[in-house]
Amino acid sequence: MRNLRFLTIYRSLQIPEDLDYLPLLRLLHWKHYPRKSLPLRFQPERLVKLRMRHSNLEKLWGGIQSLPNLKIIDLKLSHELKEIPNLSKSTNLEELTLWKCTSLVELPSSIKNLQKLKILNVDYCSMLQVIPTNINLASLERLDMGGCSRLTTFPDISSNIEFLNLGDTDIEDVPPSVAGCLSRLDHLNICSRSLKRLTHVPLFITKLVLENSDIETIPDCVIGLTRLEWLSVERCKKLESIPGLPPSLRLLEADDCVSLERVCFSFHNPTKRLSFRNCFKLDEEARRGIIQKSIYDYVCLPGKKIPAEFTHKATGRSITIPLAPGTLSASSRFKACLVIFPVNDYGYEGISCSIRSKGGVKVQSCKLPYHDLSFRSKHLFIVHGDLFPQRNNCYELDVTMSEITFEFNHKYIGDKIIECGVQIMTEEAEDSSSRKLDNYETEFGEWC
Repeated sequence: MRNLRFLTIYRSLQIPEDLDYLPLLRLLHWKHYPRKSLPLRFQPERLVKLRMRHSNLEKLWGGIQSLPNLKIIDLKLSHELKEIPNLSKSTNLEELTLWKCTSLVELPSSIKNLQKLKILNVDYCSMLQVIPTNINLASLERLDMGGCSRLTTFPDISSNIEFLNLGDTDIEDVPPSVAGCLSRLDHLNICSRSLKRLTHVPLFITKLVLENSDIETIPDCVIGLTRLEWLSVERCKKLESIPGLPPSLRLLEADDCVSLERVCFSFHNPTKRLSFRNCFKLDEEARRGIIQKSIYDYVCLPGKKIPAEFTHKATGRSITIPLAPGTLSASSRFKACLVIFPVNDYGYEGISCSIRSKGGVKVQSCKLPYHDLSFRSKHLFIVHGDLFPQRNNCYELDVTMSEITFEFNHKYIGDKIIECGVQIMTEEAEDSSSRKLDNYETEFGEWC
């Protein structure tokens, strides 16, 4: 089959011991390749894509191969792979994926020639400890090194990266010289038990992940970030205080921060999500600030009863509210709070909200934003929403109704919703909140 150009083998295939030839392939996709190397007479110079996941390869080939057409190398989960060949003549390579190649110790210095490389993924290469530095790959956009537990130095191979994952490494801080030159970095994940302080952060990031670190407070360098929209400090067991947050912040995930006591919101902009699941040490001032924050998505925190600001309360999953004439308008909004009994997580099934007028006429029906519902004690789940469907003519609006019923449910844990409270937003609060949230939705709609 000398004219064969595309070869794909999806399952483990036994091949004869004397097989030493493969055609001049453009694509070789061989899952569970059984040998330690490719056939000696294989000539890869026409290859465009090489995908050999779950292989037994220890190396690909010896020497320097001229591979002007090669754009993708994917050796994911090749646990026996010990070395990467010299790639100095693979100058058009765009993607190199070595995820969980757990025997790989170093990346060759020849990657300095890969000036078209866009993606380098060495996630969970647990033996990797040698990476080239000061080579500044011009096109590199994404670098994944999460789970490289022997990595102790911050990678310095490109000033142009936009996504950098250093989670579960042994890196202790971000060097100022590196932080200052990463002007295009948008997403930084540096969650690690080794991270005990953070003194420098690239200035223009929009997402920062510090999960599982040993930091005790949110440092000034994070509070001063002017574009940060998403901050995750989940499972930071020693985190005691959040003394401030950037005014640009839209999502804060602080689940399982078991030592967290103080949270200060230094801005009044509405946020998309605030999650403090299993944060049992929050003081009253922090709780009050969290509950009163204007939100677009949801708030979650420990709590045993509906806060006083929810003027209508009921035991169970439903509540009927009498309405005075003129209470509602077509743009009316509501704020709801649920007390949920301790439960295990039930996947991606969200809580539903059904709103009906007197006589059972449907006003609104929606799914509340999904949230992990794994709680070790009673929790409050707070959402804002439109009372009437927006941009939807399915239902005839009746702003003169004399009463309205809210019913909350969940496919699996409906009986764990033990109390509910609703606040119908006043006209003044409604206008202010709607304006803020409308502006937020326009500016940050892509997060929704």
